[in-house]
Amino acid sequence: MSASTIKEEVLEGVDIMVVRELTGDVYFGTPKGIDTLPSGERVGYNNMIYKESEIERIAKVACDVAVKRGGKLTSIDKANVLDVSQLWKEVVTGVVENGYKDTIELSHMYVDNAAMQLIRWPKQFDTIVCGNIFGDILSDEASMLVGSLGMLPSASLPLSGPGVFEPCHGSAPDIAGEDKANPLAMILSAAMMLQYDLDRPEEARMLEKAVEKVLDDGWRTQDIKIEGDGCKLIGCREMGEKVAAAI
Repeated sequence: MSASTIKEEVLEGVDIMVVRELTGDVYFGTPKGIDTLPSGERVGYNNMIYKESEIERIAKVACDVAVKRGGKLTSIDKANVLDVSQLWKEVVTGVVENGYKDTIELSHMYVDNAAMQLIRWPKQFDTIVCGNIFGDILSDEASMLVGSLGMLPSASLPLSGPGVFEPCHGSAPDIAGEDKANPLAMILSAAMMLQYDLDRPEEARMLEKAVEKVLDDGWRTQDIKIEGDGCKLIGCREMGEKVAAAI
């Protein structure tokens, strides 16, 4: 896609799902804080921590997602340095071996290598599972594969019950009411809901194909419009109408 700074031949055929754990890791671990040492120097600290049950939970979610996709799961860690990542790797491996051995092809990758490989050869990935901080970083990096956060759907999925589906981006109050927002991430979030929550893959693919057709026809909102690309600039409302018409 022309909105990305990465070569089109690298991006062609890329379809990646990042499954990120959202309730643990260094963002929520304790103890944490800023203290003053006896010397008077301040020290800040956070605790990167995961329980087996937390890792097992997200691993099962990722495996269920991977089964519905290409059957390839890449688990991201830093097990060569971090004890918590050694536990992460062991638990994810155990979940696959004990319940998904015949349906999942599991691989492991250090987070620094994964950051490089996402740009070097993104087609090697299908489903990625990672902890909270690694997922925070890698999912934003992955947004450059399509050139804008306005293109990325997301979901918060529990082990059971309904998930929450929404675009990766925020509410963008700075452009509220100006008809500039990109609605495609929201539409694709609805496609994810159909695929992963409602078990309606045909309808999900129908939405995805409609978005693909509109983009192939050369329509762009401002966040994905590149000067001189020959595409036509339209607003949020018109983009939504064109997707609806394509359906």
